Amino acid sequence: MHSLNARTAGRLRARLLAAAVAATAGLATLAAVSLTSAAPARSAVPHAAQQCPEPYSGKRDPSNPLALPSPPGADPLNGARFYVPGPRKGAAAGAIAQLVGLDPNTMPVSESWADFAQRLTHGSIADKLAHNAGLAHKVAMLSKIAAEPEAQRISIYSMGGGPGAIFGQTQKVICQNITADPGAIMAFNTYFLHPTLGGCASASQIQHYMPTFKRQISEMAAAIDKRPALILAEIDALGSSSCIARHGGLPAWEAALKYEVDTFEALPHTAVYVEGGYSDSNSVGYTAKALNAIGVDKIQGFFTNDTHNNWTINEIRWATKVAKRTHGAHFIVNTASNGQGPKLNPHPTTQGVEDLCNPPGRGLGPTFDTSTGFPYADAFMWTHPPGNASGCGGGPPAGVFWPSYAIGLGQRANRKLGPGFPSRPY
Repeated sequence: MHSLNARTAGRLRARLLAAAVAATAGLATLAAVSLTSAAPARSAVPHAAQQCPEPYSGKRDPSNPLALPSPPGADPLNGARFYVPGPRKGAAAGAIAQLVGLDPNTMPVSESWADFAQRLTHGSIADKLAHNAGLAHKVAMLSKIAAEPEAQRISIYSMGGGPGAIFGQTQKVICQNITADPGAIMAFNTYFLHPTLGGCASASQIQHYMPTFKRQISEMAAAIDKRPALILAEIDALGSSSCIARHGGLPAWEAALKYEVDTFEALPHTAVYVEGGYSDSNSVGYTAKALNAIGVDKIQGFFTNDTHNNWTINEIRWATKVAKRTHGAHFIVNTASNGQGPKLNPHPTTQGVEDLCNPPGRGLGPTFDTSTGFPYADAFMWTHPPGNASGCGGGPPAGVFWPSYAIGLGQRANRKLGPGFPSRPY
């Protein structure tokens, strides 16, 4: 621990207070087994099967799918306030708790990030940070992540993935985690197809998986039921599908994705976006054709850059071209860690365009924003928690939050859209 003079301590205290205020303000700103068989009807399960109240109507308003208090206009996410977890459930908030000497596992699920951020500026924790510049810096960097909405992943690994597991995990997220941020809307991403079938499945392999896949999707839909939810369907769904296409499995893959998005779209209060790939790996024509086969015009749209770090402006330009070939489908750009752009591989043909194995030098990108300035872009959003390890290139196993890497992302955070645009560190 380093002793600091009063002036330095004051600056640190002010910085942490500003971070806490910004986090609280951010919360306020965000407001609130045949492939052809039909998706289940709305309100798929009886109220008695639900583990917590869901005081929402069973009627869907296509102009306001998330049932927001104020009509969102052309952008269904405009005015939505998405879930920001506290230290018990939030990866970055929990890491901060550990740094200041608290055990997040013993902290109440209901403690919000906003409440915890205030604790960092008062009492013994504030005193500890004021007298330890290194610790205060780590907390400030992790706070940039902790203050943002965190998409919750539901996958084949959720509670083991067996019968009832997907329903149980989805209900747990909705009914328990949301107590830290009452009134917020849950954002989910799904990950069922790729981890089960890989990126080069045949049509017969896809068909064989369909009974299990349909059960998993139906369970998740039943758990959401009438509650508002943002669905980011299937990480790497189209972005890693080229091998499937080469081996003739793409129509079956598209049909599986269509079943998933149709199922979620049939619920009363969901906004559904399907994964549409990334500008540095997929052509506009291939992407648009696949999205049309999935029926992207029947849902809210698609999302891009989900596992990549490509510049935001590059994604916007590419996705806008896709939008114009998909009946005007709107899109979300993942900006979790693209504030410094991608780290390009020296041999893209054999290595892939980007280094995706915990690439050094990356930074947090633009924070959640529906005022993108681009007509087809509904939002910049972190579609996965930045700081989760890739499972390669060193570090902890895939999906495990890596605080030291996350701190680096925070140090290099920048809202810059791309080369030639002004630098906007934060």
